[in-house]
Parts: sequence; C-alpha cells; structure tokens
Amino acid sequence: MQRIDNGTMKQPQVILLWLMFLTSFLIDTSAWPFGIGEEDEWKGNWFPSREGEIDNNEIVTYQYTKKELHDEKHGIKMGIPSINCDDGRTHLELDWLDDPTNYTCFSDKRLYLPRDDVYPIFTADHIPAHYSAQHKCMTKQIIYDTDIPTFGTHRPLWAKYGEYKFLPKQRWIHNLEHGAVVMLYHPCANNVEVDFLRQLVVRCLYRHIITPSNLLTPERPFALITWGRKLLMSKVDSTLVQEFIKKSAKHGPEQTSKDGQYDYELLHHAVVISTPTDDVICPDYSNVKTME
Repeated sequence: MQRIDNGTMKQPQVILLWLMFLTSFLIDTSAWPFGIGEEDEWKGNWFPSREGEIDNNEIVTYQYTKKELHDEKHGIKMGIPSINCDDGRTHLELDWLDDPTNYTCFSDKRLYLPRDDVYPIFTADHIPAHYSAQHKCMTKQIIYDTDIPTFGTHRPLWAKYGEYKFLPKQRWIHNLEHGAVVMLYHPCANNVEVDFLRQLVVRCLYRHIITPSNLLTPERPFALITWGRKLLMSKVDSTLVQEFIKKSAKHGPEQTSKDGQYDYELLHHAVVISTPTDDVICPDYSNVKTME
C-alpha cells in the first residue's frame, strides 16, 4: 500500500475501508439485536397469517351498532331489526313473560257482561304538536303512568297488523303512531260482544291490532285506541264504533302503512280492506249486521 512520507494512509483509502466494514455488519442480519434475520426465528404474531397457513381467526359478522341506529328524532331508528337493540325475538320477557293471565279469564265472567246502564267513555289526550315519542331498545324497561296509554315511548319495531294471542302495549303504541286502531278486550269479556267488535274492526281498515288485555275493568271491558284517543265501552255499539274509527284512525304523526316486523303470537294477519293505505275507512260497514 502506498504510503506518504510521514507513514500514514491517504485519506480516501481510510474512508473506503470504514465503509466496507460497516456494510459487512449491516448485511449480517444475524447480528441484529431483534433476532429477525431468519423468518423462522420470528416469535411474534402474523397478521392475518403467514403465506400458506390456515387462518383460524374467528369470523366476525356485521351487526348494527348503537351509532348506526341513532336517530335525531326518536333516539333509535325505527324498523331496523338489530340483536343489539330490538330484533323482535330477543329479551321479549322485558315487556311480558308469556303470562297466561294476559289472555285467560280467571274471574267470574258474569261481572263482564254488557250493561245498558254503563255509558261509554271517550277521552282525548293533549299531545303537543312537536312531541316526538322515543324508541327504547330491549335492554330497558318502558313504564307508563296509565294502564291504557294512547301515546308514549315504545319499541323500535312495531307489530305486524292483525290479531294476537297477546301483544304488549310497548309494541302496539308504535302502531298507533302510524295511524292504526287498536282493539282491546278483557279475557273475561262476553264472547259474542268480542266477536261483534272484531267483525267491525277488521272490516273497517287494514291497519288494526286486536289483543286481549287484563287491564280493562269489568264495567268497560272493551276499548278502541288511536293516537291520543280512547273509547271505553261496556257493550259494542256499531254506530259509535264506526264513528270513532272513521274520525280517529290514520291520525298518527307518522303516516305509513308499511307492515311491522314483530309477529310473536300473531294469530291472524290483517288483510287489505280498501287499499294498502286505507284510503276508504269502513267501506263495507253497511253489510255488517248490528246486534239489535
């Protein structure tokens, strides 16, 4: 190697030697402190898996989250089945426990016979124009301050129209909001009167719900309910029933004739009477025979 007079290397040669040394160290990856020079020495996790390896990770299915169900008006969007909120199948015991007292008579039926001296009662609740009923998931109870409410908080999924073995009010209040008529009768009510009222309701409109309720009194074991309005009766008066349905049906704040998603204990699905939107209320009423 060529030296200069003072016995030292030339500067460029010194720099070149240092570069060669550093390069050899970097290429020797076995000298790295993390031990990843060889793939087989990797002790961490591969994501999702190394090439050719079977992926045993759990498959996660899509579910609606609370954020996706959020609605500015009702808190929870209506009509979207969700196992995280309301799917019409889960946690139904929160509203009722399949208790037979809801649809079975355990009292003296004579106490519920129709009486001419008990007059019907019509009530109308004042509901502010900007009132918006909230939707609650099946993780929270809904309690009302009256036995037979005409409006209020309810479940996101409304009931399919028709007659039920029993349907809790947390469901049918949503149907009221859509303009439906709900017929209630006490399980001990006179069967002839029940059949007559049923005949009137099902021939008047498609958007109807029929269900027993043990919250009605012996004096007035029948009720027709619409959004904000209620008619309690001891006996069925065909003219009164027709007038109430014609004047009160389809007055809910949300006018939609779309059928519901909840159908637990549905006995008879409703059929269209005039049109799917009930353009004509009680069109066949003249053919319904009276009880007199």
